Amino acid sequence: MQDISIQQTFDDLKKEIGLLRQSVLKYQNKPFKVGKIYTSDELEIYDALSFRFMKTIDLALSFFRSLERYVDAKESETLRDRLLFIQKLRIVDDINFWFEARELRGKIAHTYLPRELKDIYEEIHKKTKTVDRCIIRLEKYLGELHGTNKPLFNG
Repeated sequence: MQDISIQQTFDDLKKEIGLLRQSVLKYQNKPFKVGKIYTSDELEIYDALSFRFMKTIDLALSFFRSLERYVDAKESETLRDRLLFIQKLRIVDDINFWFEARELRGKIAHTYLPRELKDIYEEIHKKTKTVDRCIIRLEKYLGELHGTNKPLFNG
């Protein structure tokens, strides 16, 4: 039962990072310009980028919780302890990145000024590369956990 639950959570995470990658590509083709008056249709690129980043971070942190329970049969009391555990598994390099990503997630919801929005979109673009590397390491780790060189799940 726990295998199914962790598989579903990982599949959800992989799907969301795929959607985030698509949003980043669209952003790269149309970076946000301060001073431009956007239509609601034009803003959808940036809204999708923000939403998908927030959702990806939420799903990753949730998956880390599930993975910790799966591997260690316990759950850390704090996010810092959980991230330290995930770092020991060599899935993440810098636990501070995840605190910064979570903080950025909060900024997204409360920022409306164009200059600040531009900075946020650029930061999402940069942070997505790190999240992407984490997902690749996670997939490799899960394969190794089950004695294969292939990803554990084919989501």
